[in-house]
Amino acid sequence: MGYYIDLSKMSLNELKENLKSRNLLPSQQILKKDIDKNFNVIRKQNIEDLHQLQQVLKTKNKVKEFSDLAGLTVDYLTILRREVNSYHPQPRKIKDFPGLSPDTKEKLEKNDIKTTPQLYQKVALKKDRDELKKELGFDEEETLVLAKICDVSRLRYVNPAFATLLLNSEYDTVEKIKNATPDDLYQNLVKVNENKKYYKGRINPKDMEFLVNETLNVLLDVEY
Repeated sequence: MGYYIDLSKMSLNELKENLKSRNLLPSQQILKKDIDKNFNVIRKQNIEDLHQLQQVLKTKNKVKEFSDLAGLTVDYLTILRREVNSYHPQPRKIKDFPGLSPDTKEKLEKNDIKTTPQLYQKVALKKDRDELKKELGFDEEETLVLAKICDVSRLRYVNPAFATLLLNSEYDTVEKIKNATPDDLYQNLVKVNENKKYYKGRINPKDMEFLVNETLNVLLDVEY
């Protein structure tokens, strides 16, 4: 188990099909152009999975080297690199979650638990949550909320505000989101977020389709 998915287990073909099926931002549209041809070029460099691709695009210098080797543009590879890296979202800071009490944040901070990956190791399993309860004086409900925060924060582009919205909705775990229809998810989140009390951004129906699909890239390994 782990906070992040194992990129070596996601094939190049899976990434390609994912890109084909998604509505990409204007800045990402380059990834769809000649996608079969470009991915064949990448595969010819003995790259079969996302971990291998991440490694050859790890730095700007490596991007330039791979561009010269494969004949793909630096611009294309730079955007592809961002896409691959997005499968390992930036750790979210515990202090940024508006739904947690100052006391909870302070206790975690004092025990050097400052980010969601660090917290995940303490709350994903029931036995670890029981240990954290004893150690920091949390109650059952509090530790369960912490587990759900880590769970949904593993989904790409879920920031602390949107995670807080999810936690206050019917879809407060990755498994529940996975089993939802995008329309039901959208309707429930809009209702819960009335007057933008949790999330200030726009909730887009298409984004809900993306969110449901993203659950396929997260292990259902948090115990409830």
